[in-house]
Amino acid sequence: MNLSPSDLLACYRAGNYTVLEVAEFVLQRQQARDQEGVWVSTVPAEQLLARARALDARRHEIDQLPLFGLPFNVKDCIDVAGEHTTAACPEFAYKAKTSSPAVERILAAGALYVGKTNMDQFATGLVGTRSPYGIPRNPYNPDYISGGSSSGTAVSVATGSTSFGLGTDTGGSGRVPAAYCGVTGLKPAPGAVSRRSMVAACRSFDTISVYTPKPNEAYTVLEVMAGFDAEDPFSNPDYRLDRYGEAGEAVGSLRVMTIGPEQREFFGNTDMAQLFESALEHVAAITGACGQFDYQPLKAVGDLMFFGPFAAERDVSVGDFLEANPHAGEAVVRKVILESRRYLAKDAYAALYQVHEARRLLDQLWRDVDVVMLPTVGTQYRIEEVLADPLTPNFNNGYYTNFANPLGLAGIAVPCGCSRVGLPFGITFYGPAGSEARLTRLAAAIYP
Repeated sequence: MNLSPSDLLACYRAGNYTVLEVAEFVLQRQQARDQEGVWVSTVPAEQLLARARALDARRHEIDQLPLFGLPFNVKDCIDVAGEHTTAACPEFAYKAKTSSPAVERILAAGALYVGKTNMDQFATGLVGTRSPYGIPRNPYNPDYISGGSSSGTAVSVATGSTSFGLGTDTGGSGRVPAAYCGVTGLKPAPGAVSRRSMVAACRSFDTISVYTPKPNEAYTVLEVMAGFDAEDPFSNPDYRLDRYGEAGEAVGSLRVMTIGPEQREFFGNTDMAQLFESALEHVAAITGACGQFDYQPLKAVGDLMFFGPFAAERDVSVGDFLEANPHAGEAVVRKVILESRRYLAKDAYAALYQVHEARRLLDQLWRDVDVVMLPTVGTQYRIEEVLADPLTPNFNNGYYTNFANPLGLAGIAVPCGCSRVGLPFGITFYGPAGSEARLTRLAAAIYP
């Protein structure tokens, strides 16, 4: 059974499947070997089947329910009412009284919630190995990581056990797993989707992201879950997903820029370097030659994520819990969060100044370019490499991603090729806040 949103909705309209049949299939898939380490909790079978029957009774409303009957998962740092949120730390678990507004909107659009997915604990990591609930295996090569922190969400979508999934993105968690697992990861700019009722990593620039097989499917989900939330002080009342670019805008007219060879970093992986060159040729064949810009100001902002005071926001979120529970938490996660206390207030202000300076440079860049194109990750790591050295691969995975949220950018990660180890190679398109529709159209032209 193909659970891709566009295909499954077409089957519903044709009368080929009932939601009950899809729910029964999902329950079977959750027991498969490729789902080990993917799930933290799942909806009990009878409860899921009852919800499926209720949706089948509303089949006549399918035109008013854009996500009708689509099974979806939720990263376990996002609240679903009545379910436990653990953020991959059992000692931290609490029963959510209310759902995230994003989840509420998705349920109201007819989707079928099936369970909570595994993650790097407290969303602190880009590797997918930092969880007591196991390690979600890469669906293309189980020796390799699935990326983090939204590891379970991406693997569930990539293995076809759900139609789409909600992740979060702080420094790349909505994009890095997409690259490793060969799916679409759409990260709106912070402010588009409510951040209420979720465990924050860096609350000032976190965002909920969405994973789907294809770009247009991700945008459909994003349209449903985006919107102003007056109870979230970080929600933007004036946000428009399609602020840049009209629906009829020709993809071929988009001005695309990338970084020069001297600023590209593939950590000795010549295969990935060649794949990026091929991806550039592919995009250039659609949009024209890609120009180049200076990446250093963006990378400097990205370095603040783990080598600067931005890490201290994680201390604000869960530091007191870790301090009060000395035996809770993965060792590397505790280290990153609690050691962030060494930063001073002046470090935070210096970082804020640096961010504003970089934003001003970007304002100038957007006058000359519509889209920035980068690799999603520069190399691909095996699980054993990450377990032996939990920090270096994590930092390297964020080389092309950490800057985006502090600078308020939107981004969409899509596959574009395959590496010699059998893993997908991914690229990410970036644009200013409000360019999600434009980025999706370009991504769909590359990966329809």
